[in-house]
Amino acid sequence: MKKIAIFHPQLNNFGGGETVALIVASILSKQNMVEIFTSYAVDKKNLETFFDLNLERINIVTVGKVIIKLPILNSAKPSMILRSVYKKLEKYDLVIDTGTNGWFDKKLKTKSICYVHYPFFYRKKEGIKSIINPLMIQKENAFRYDKIFCNSNFTKNATRQLTNKEMRVLYPPVKVKKIKQRKKLNRIVTIGRFSYDKKHEVMIDAFKELYKEVKDCPLYLIGSFQESSKLYKKEYLKMLMDRAEGYPIKFHINMPHHEVLEFLEESKIYWHARGYGETDLNEYENFGITTVEAMAAGCVPIAINLGAQPEIVDHEKNGFCWNEPKELVAYTEKLIKDPKLLAKLSKEARKKALRYDIDIFRKKILTSVKKLLKN
Repeated sequence: MKKIAIFHPQLNNFGGGETVALIVASILSKQNMVEIFTSYAVDKKNLETFFDLNLERINIVTVGKVIIKLPILNSAKPSMILRSVYKKLEKYDLVIDTGTNGWFDKKLKTKSICYVHYPFFYRKKEGIKSIINPLMIQKENAFRYDKIFCNSNFTKNATRQLTNKEMRVLYPPVKVKKIKQRKKLNRIVTIGRFSYDKKHEVMIDAFKELYKEVKDCPLYLIGSFQESSKLYKKEYLKMLMDRAEGYPIKFHINMPHHEVLEFLEESKIYWHARGYGETDLNEYENFGITTVEAMAAGCVPIAINLGAQPEIVDHEKNGFCWNEPKELVAYTEKLIKDPKLLAKLSKEARKKALRYDIDIFRKKILTSVKKLLKN
């Protein structure tokens, strides 16, 4: 039995990155001792309920408690925490980084894998603030791993701008074959944490326009909201609820994952809007697990034509890709008024989703881990 450490500092975000970290841990824990290193205390039971996973064999280790409490150096804290655990990580047979997107600036004495969701590094400070630059990991010193995976071609292209290290695309795991298709209800659904980057307000406004022509297809907003994470702002959620008032728009907060899938199985249309109005590529969807889950459920995706969404959704073949909200409205109205087209795209969406099934991910992860540990 090998000792494996997974480094994921933001385990309390309850998003796609955390899905990957926990599924990797779950897969490897069947034959290995697995521990997840994170910066914020999180209740394992809450993780199990939300993500519908059995984490009994996995230990969660909280690190960097003192650093987090520092009243200053916010930009440097993540780097300081990572560097403070290098020696601890070297006691393991393998380290898998699913949380920093490439930050390791030291080649560990043990084997290491990085799973990049999208590369991000703090910019160097100027003037008097430049004194903290040595505390911050710089992109030119990063990506010190034995193997690098990217979650999409979109992410791979961005990462290629920062390093010439060899890397491969490994799409995130989705339990596609376990997702069923039930009798469909006339409803639109979107799934994503209630944070500004997911652009719920754009979809709410689009729905208001759609409602002028279509009265019998309500919108459901499903997502996580964790007060322990700085990603979430109460004022943003309140703004969304105020904006939706008076319309058939429903909110489902912190719905357990198995219930989310059941909801998708009974829904006709899925919306995705992350990245609208943004110019920073970091604000685009770097993959989109929920888009794949929707497709697996036969829920036709109408996704924004940015980031990795066009990798998943083939325009007019298994869904639609939109550039402006008026197109989101038009494509939705078209589907609602054309049941045959809806059925055709739904069938094709289920076919495309099979490319992202967890069995493919599991096989590639286990093969990579086996080769690294053998060497």
